[in-house]
Amino acid sequence: MAFSLPRLTRCCFCFSLRTGSLIIGYVSIIMSLFFMASISYFLYMVVRFVEANKDKPNPEHPPDEVAQVALGLYVSQAYYLLVYLYLIVISVMLVVGVHTNNHRLLRYYVFSGFFLFGMALALVVVSFVFLGFLATLPLLKWCMTHFICLIVVRSTYLEMEEQNRPKSFEMQHLYSPPAPINL
Repeated sequence: MAFSLPRLTRCCFCFSLRTGSLIIGYVSIIMSLFFMASISYFLYMVVRFVEANKDKPNPEHPPDEVAQVALGLYVSQAYYLLVYLYLIVISVMLVVGVHTNNHRLLRYYVFSGFFLFGMALALVVVSFVFLGFLATLPLLKWCMTHFICLIVVRSTYLEMEEQNRPKSFEMQHLYSPPAPINL
C-alpha cells in the first residue's frame, strides 16, 4: 500500500518554498553544529567523570555499573554525532542546491533526508534503550519537524523541476500528413 506525500505551495503559509528551504538549510546547519558541540562537551564530561571516579569506588554505584552506563552513553552519543554530521552534509547540499537552482541536489537532499529520517527513528530506539523514555521525547519532536521540513523541500524540488523542464512543443505538427500540392 503506497501513499503520496502532500505538495505545498508556501512554507509556513507566508514564505515562498525557496525561502523556506533556505531557512531550513541554514537553521539545520547551525543547530547541528550547536548540538554536535554540546554532545562533544557532554562526552568529555562523562569521560572525565569516569576517569576521576575509577580509583574511588562508590558503594551506591559499583564500578561495573558505572562502566555499563558509560558504555551506553558512549554508544548513544556517538550515534547522535553521526546523525548530526550527516545532517550537516545534506544541509549544505540543500543550501547550495537552492542557491544555484539545481533541482538534482534537492532530489539528493530529499532522498538523503528520508534516509536520515530512518536513522533518526533508529536513534529514537537507541536512546529509548540506553537513556530512557524522557530522552526519547525531544527526538520524536525532532523527527516530526524533520519530516515536515522534508515535505517543504520536496515541494521546492518539484517546483524547481517543473521550472527547469523544457517547454513542450506541439507534437501534432510533426505527425500531420503534408498538405496536398495543387499543380
